[in-house]
Amino acid sequence: MNILVPHIICSYISVKYLFWLLIAWLSIGVVNAQHAIQFSQYFSNQLVLNPAYAGADDALSITLVHRNQWTGVNGAPKTTTLSGHTLFKNKNTGLGISLFSDKINIHSNVSFSGIYSYRIRTGERSYLCMGLQAGINYVKSDYASLAGNIHDPNDPNIRFENMSDAEFQIGTGLYFKSPQLELGFSAPILYTSGINYYTDSLTSPATTPHYFLFTRYKINLSPHIQLHPGFLIKSRSDWPLAVGLNVDALFNEVLMFGLSYRSFETLSAIVQIKVLPQMKFGYAYDFPLSSIRRSNFNSHEIMLNYIFNFKDYNVKSPR
Repeated sequence: MNILVPHIICSYISVKYLFWLLIAWLSIGVVNAQHAIQFSQYFSNQLVLNPAYAGADDALSITLVHRNQWTGVNGAPKTTTLSGHTLFKNKNTGLGISLFSDKINIHSNVSFSGIYSYRIRTGERSYLCMGLQAGINYVKSDYASLAGNIHDPNDPNIRFENMSDAEFQIGTGLYFKSPQLELGFSAPILYTSGINYYTDSLTSPATTPHYFLFTRYKINLSPHIQLHPGFLIKSRSDWPLAVGLNVDALFNEVLMFGLSYRSFETLSAIVQIKVLPQMKFGYAYDFPLSSIRRSNFNSHEIMLNYIFNFKDYNVKSPR
């Protein structure tokens, strides 16, 4: 009995701690954030959407993703993210970092975030995590580069100077995992301290947060084939609800083929291959579904994931 008492007390404190964090999270409400990150292979790069995912690979996991959207269009979005996370050997604490770079025409932003997650066991092979992240986002607009294309350089309504701002950001999320099910709810950028200098307003639509609801389910069709259906719902108060549907088939835990549909926007073809026991490479090609179906509006996305020392952590199938 004396041995069990400290364990029960520690579990009670952990649950109570997470409970109050959740209450604080929900009480923040709708505040500031940047535009939502968009990736086709989000199911393999969940840390950029949900800080509670930190440690979910049960080892040190590094992921690099580069997305080239609307190829052939001048000033089209180009996004690169490098993230890493690990689970400590106490099996309860996950830590991670995320580097993000995004450029759209003359506008660019670079961000760095530190990530923390805490895990509570809900069963022998299932758990619930709460995650927090905090970081700095640096935004810049190079209006001076447009000066050569302006017919009237004396127009007072046109800016020619470079503008920049550094912002402090906070995000949070919940993540549940069992052998068959993954479920997450997050706001990766729930609060930002910076001012949106495009409108000089802290409550403009450009700073409205996105909320993500993600789920993925594993179906064993045979000893060698797994099917993973899932969806991602993205919500923003001033936009229609966006729904992404995804399904992929994994063969011998080595080769994966998938399709992803983003509501009325794109259809993505995805292939991933485990080139080494610890390394996975992925590629996604997006087809536009809107009224604009020009070939140069297609998008490309590559992903590289490496998991270190997974044998030491008894990880049988790193993702």
